[in-house]
Amino acid sequence: MNIEAISPAPLLQAVSDETRLRLLRVLHREELNVQELVRVLELRQPTVSRHLAVLREAGWVRQRREGTWSWYRATGAGEFPGDRELRRAILGAADAMDAAAADDARLAEAVASREARGQEFFAGVADHWDRIRAQYEHPDLHAGVLAGLVPRGLRVADVGTGTGALLPLLATAADEVIAFDASAAMLRRARRLCRDAQLHNVRCERADVTALPLADGELDAVTCSMVLHHVARPAVAIAELARVVRPGGQAVILEFTRHNLTWMREELAHQWLGFDRDQLAGWLAAAGLVPRRWLVRRRTQTDPDLAPAASGREGFTWPDVMLVVAERPAGPAPG
Repeated sequence: MNIEAISPAPLLQAVSDETRLRLLRVLHREELNVQELVRVLELRQPTVSRHLAVLREAGWVRQRREGTWSWYRATGAGEFPGDRELRRAILGAADAMDAAAADDARLAEAVASREARGQEFFAGVADHWDRIRAQYEHPDLHAGVLAGLVPRGLRVADVGTGTGALLPLLATAADEVIAFDASAAMLRRARRLCRDAQLHNVRCERADVTALPLADGELDAVTCSMVLHHVARPAVAIAELARVVRPGGQAVILEFTRHNLTWMREELAHQWLGFDRDQLAGWLAAAGLVPRRWLVRRRTQTDPDLAPAASGREGFTWPDVMLVVAERPAGPAPG
């Protein structure tokens, strides 16, 4: 706005006082509350509040309310009601004031004190912070973080989805998700989860992991979590995952590492007692998939109330869990 479009008199009158110039100067550097301004300018609170009101009414500063607190900042160039050159000249004149250096030193102390309070707070709650954070940070927010790192427009499948544990996460990250499982009972639970969670971009279909009703290279990515140990021929299942992923696409597999908990065969219908890395790597290579990341996480002892009866004890330690992210390279798949 040109200076001719608005009378400069109210603007100039508002900054004709030395205290108001000092206020404007520090608020151009940092947004502060009244208590901080009292310390920086070494003035009484009624004095600071009175001068702030004059600056605010003239348009030199903006007020932001948070509950019973008010924060102030200098009006930016784009929202200033007068000419930008006038604003620049006044701020330049304020910088030349004798009190500027001392104000800057106390301003730095005020900001440092604010940061120190934050550091002191987190030092005191660090041991309890996870419990505090869990009260307000919903798992969907974590899914949203992941979704922000994923390209848009992805079409993915969760093969062996079971009751659909991964579907809320996948539905957040991908535009379209297909959930496959050979068990009708499991799919009923997965469909209920999708309905309750309003996962409108997920569809559930019954299919075997070794014979997916998809064309070659139809998907951008596929997940297969805790499925292969239930499959008679894991190598065939991995080849099928590779077939439906496009060149440049990825297959993410989550599995138990090799273990000796033989009761899992009867109690949990496991056909394989986990896998070792070399074994899984060989099947991936045969399918034309190149591992890009391996990750192993150690499991803790299970809750005694959840221990399967065949474990023969009140509690036991689950096998380690292995994650592999494999990519189908560009170019023809192996024959």
